[in-house]
Amino acid sequence: MKTRAILISLFVSILSLTFLLNCGDKEKPKEEAAPVASAATLSPEVEEGKKLFLENGCNACHGDSGAGDGAAAASLNPKPRNYKAPANEWKNGPTEAGVLKTLNNGIPSNPVMTSYKFLGDEKLKKIAKYVIYLNQN
Repeated sequence: MKTRAILISLFVSILSLTFLLNCGDKEKPKEEAAPVASAATLSPEVEEGKKLFLENGCNACHGDSGAGDGAAAASLNPKPRNYKAPANEWKNGPTEAGVLKTLNNGIPSNPVMTSYKFLGDEKLKKIAKYVIYLNQN
């Protein structure tokens, strides 16, 4: 009889401990606590540049992430600029001045990369900032 009472007490103790450990508020795992950077973290100027990049079809050739893999890229020769490419592969460099030069003048040896000067300086500057963002991220 004593053995049975001890076993029941032991069983109830283990069951109680199990409920105690598995119930109640839990801390979130660390991987959930750190959110991934999103488009919401872009500055307003870079966000506007992204909008202009998409509205003007830049992503058709350069792709949504700037990898040079847009829908039209497969049929183009030379291939569109991959914004992740090293600086020495850029015609005018991955700086704001270099990107603005490309947007204003196009690439004379490439009939597909034409001038976007018609958009105006303010819009071109925002697109350039977005291209630089793509290059760095």
